[in-house]
Amino acid sequence: MSPAELIHLATEVRKKAFAPFSHFTVGAAVANAQGDYAVGCNVENAAFGSTICAEAGALSQAVAQGIEEITNIAIVTETGAAPCGNCRQLIAQLAPNCHVHLASTAALQIRTLSIRELLPDAFTSLE
Repeated sequence: MSPAELIHLATEVRKKAFAPFSHFTVGAAVANAQGDYAVGCNVENAAFGSTICAEAGALSQAVAQGIEEITNIAIVTETGAAPCGNCRQLIAQLAPNCHVHLASTAALQIRTLSIRELLPDAFTSLE
């Protein structure tokens, strides 16, 4: 699956995000080289610590579907924001060799980074 197709999936699922507090909607889509994919959107909670990030939702769905060796993650926000620290750690653990595509709906820009660029000193259980 191409990055453009993955960004399209993330853009579509972003429309389903539930963000009544921040109004900051996020869509994410992950895929492996075989084209298997999963999507997620952020779901806010009045108890802010219980909010589910789009990236975590997509990665959780991928795990539940048995999708392995994720090669690409697309994250779509209005601003092209990078994932939070918790999601960076989750990506580093579940998709350590993936490309992360950050797309902005406002500026129509895409940045592609490795997770190592986003989280250079990730904690791993091997340490």
